[in-house]
Amino acid sequence: MVDDQQMSTFQALSNDYSRIHTDDEYARSRGFERAIVYGGLMLAQLSHVLGRKIPGTLGTSGRWHIDYRAPLYVGDKAVIRMEVTYVSKATGIVEGKFVINARGALIATGKVQSFVPTSEIAD
Repeated sequence: MVDDQQMSTFQALSNDYSRIHTDDEYARSRGFERAIVYGGLMLAQLSHVLGRKIPGTLGTSGRWHIDYRAPLYVGDKAVIRMEVTYVSKATGIVEGKFVINARGALIATGKVQSFVPTSEIAD
């Protein structure tokens, strides 16, 4: 769940003051319920899953691909599901796909690739 403090912190770090993320009235004029969460904050949560859970703490991100399908709003409880789709013991490449859901809606889908020390990949 993204909160107002995280939005403010990301805004300051990225220097992104886009009205779609900061102005509820403007966001409504564009067809949204209110200002939408920065996609970079969703990516940060995905990074946590990839960097701590799949494939583990020794992986290094190699590639990210994300398709935003619906808006995420501050306070929405989002669920990330990530699945490993390919593992190469020889090269240490681990690939996966993910979905993000909130409010009964598909928020985002995508694919990831990580590089893991080959000694860490189980037979």
